[in-house]
This record gives sequence, structure tokens and C-alpha cells, in this order.
Amino acid sequence: MAIDKTPSGKWRVRVEIGRDASGRRKRKSGVFPTKREAKAAEHLWNELARKNVIVRESMLFGQFVSEIYLPQAQARVRYNTYKMYMRDLKLRLLPAFGSIKIEDITHERIQAVLNGCSSYKVATNTRDTLRQVLNEALSLGYINVNPATRRYAMPKRELYPEDHNGDWLTSFAEHDAFIAQIDSELFKTVAILGLSLGLRKGEIFGLNWEDIDLDKRLVHVQRTYVKEKDGYKLMPPKTRKSDRYVPLRKTSAQWLYALYESRNKPTGAVCVNYRGERANPRVTSQRWLKYIRRHNLPYVTMLNMRHSFATSCLMAGMEISKVSRYLGHTSINTTVARYVRYKDADMVDDFDSFTE
Repeated sequence: MAIDKTPSGKWRVRVEIGRDASGRRKRKSGVFPTKREAKAAEHLWNELARKNVIVRESMLFGQFVSEIYLPQAQARVRYNTYKMYMRDLKLRLLPAFGSIKIEDITHERIQAVLNGCSSYKVATNTRDTLRQVLNEALSLGYINVNPATRRYAMPKRELYPEDHNGDWLTSFAEHDAFIAQIDSELFKTVAILGLSLGLRKGEIFGLNWEDIDLDKRLVHVQRTYVKEKDGYKLMPPKTRKSDRYVPLRKTSAQWLYALYESRNKPTGAVCVNYRGERANPRVTSQRWLKYIRRHNLPYVTMLNMRHSFATSCLMAGMEISKVSRYLGHTSINTTVARYVRYKDADMVDDFDSFTE
């Protein structure tokens, strides 16, 4: 810290106020007309820097989470994401780190928590939530490095059979045959939107008639219907790329056009309940699973409709970049790794077509 006189006759003050996220020293400086004002500023800045260091060095992880991180996260992220953060914090992170200083969280301590996780998924969720919290601490200067970004030994990945979460369809012909067996207007609408457009569940129920151009066979996906703290709400899409246009198959467009005409050209929600109100995603999803069981249909969940769309597009020869765009993914890797699910019989048939 220093006070010196400038060539113009004023007084410059420079005070070290701590370190930035990279560990480099941070300085606060200013120019004042008199030396007395410069000394007053120097004293004030030194005192603020001293108090700031005391507060930051004594901040416990639990205190940081409750007083700083959670209030900001609650305002920034979706309710379901916030609930997942709270789950990981309550079950694992706060019991392990709540009573220690945030700067004392080390790689070894984090590894001990991950070693106690019951599965690979639980461990990765725990690490990712901790990484989010410590990134916030890093940005605010409470720590100089984020240990949660380092490599960790994780529990062994679970090996599930491909159909562990239900069946899926791998061609548009299968889609049409499946949809033809549905005699419920609501469920048929859900199946058409899920299988023909690859929409997320919230996007299916957030779609309005105004979003569908039946003449051009183009659908604008621009909102999602998701559960917030005080109930379901229409929200912007999941990511920037989730706001997208998806072409509609001819058969699907024809059925939607007939539905549009039969309802006397309605506005608002496409998927409505018996009262004509926007259908509830959770209730409809539960009723859908009961319906397909009762009618002995393939066990295609609403999530697997999206998988079915992606797989069928690629089986039909569509470019992966287009499929990823239609799904609203930020990365093609997500499309390939999580949404394309070939069946063994399809792969054999495909191989035979090249080798015969």
C-alpha cells in the first residue's frame, strides 16, 4: 500500500485488498485532491480489507451454503434442479463439510465422501453439486481453487440392460403402428408429439396450437410446462438451443389438422384434459403407463418417445447434426451417448444389408 503525489499535484492511493480466483493480488486505487482525503481513503480501505479477510477465512461451508449459495441458486435455477441440489447437500455434503471452513475442503475429503456413495450416479451428482457450490465460492473470492474440479475415483458404473427403463421404437413404421392402436385423444396427441417431434415431456404439455404451422408442417418449440415451487408453470425452454423448429411428419400433421378442425380451431394448449385445460404432465404420465399396460402396448414411456424419435431418425439415414438440432441438444455427443438406442435385431439387419 502506498500514497504518492501525482505530477498533477493530486494524491494517489493503492491498497491491497486480497487475492483473485487465480491467487493474484488485488489492489484498490484512487486519486484524491488532498493528502488528508487520500489518507482517509487508505484507512477505510485497509479496514474493509481486514474485515473482509476475517469474514472469508472464518466462513464455514454450511454457512456459505445457507447464507450465500442457496438464495442465489433458488433465484437462478429451475425448481427441479434446485431440489436436486438440496438433496445432495442434505444427504451427503452438509453432513461431511457443514462444520468445516470452506477453504479446508480438500481433494482427500471429497474423495472420502464419494467413496461412501452407493452408486456411480449418486457420486457424480454429489460431485457436480459440490462443484457448483465451490465455483460460486471461487467467483466470490472465498477460495483460490475449486478442488471439486479435479479427477476422482468413482464407484463402478452400473450396467443396465437397454430396456431397463422401458421399450422404445426404432422406425417410423413402428411409430405409426403404435399410434394406430391408441384410442384416447389425449394419449394419441401425446404420442404423436413425443414420437414425431422428439419433444421433452414438459415441451409436449407446453405446446400451443399457435406454435404449429400445419400448412408448412413446422412446429416452434419455445416453452416448457414444468413444476415449480408453487405448481406447474409455462417457462422458457431448457437451454438456448431448446428454442427450435422441428418439421412434422405428413401423417402426424394430417391427424393434428383433423383434431384442430374437430375442436373448432382452438387456441392455447394442444394437450388438454377432459375439462379442456392444459393437461398435468405428472398425472397424464401416470395415466399413460396404466393405459399401455391395460391395452398390452409396448412399454414406451414419454422419455422413451424421445429416444424412439432420435433412433428412428438415424435408422432412416438422417444426419446426426440434424437430429441433435431437432432434439434441442447443445452437443451432438449428448445425442449419441444418451438418446440413440439401437436394438440388436436392427443392427444385425443393418449389417446384413451391407454384407450380403
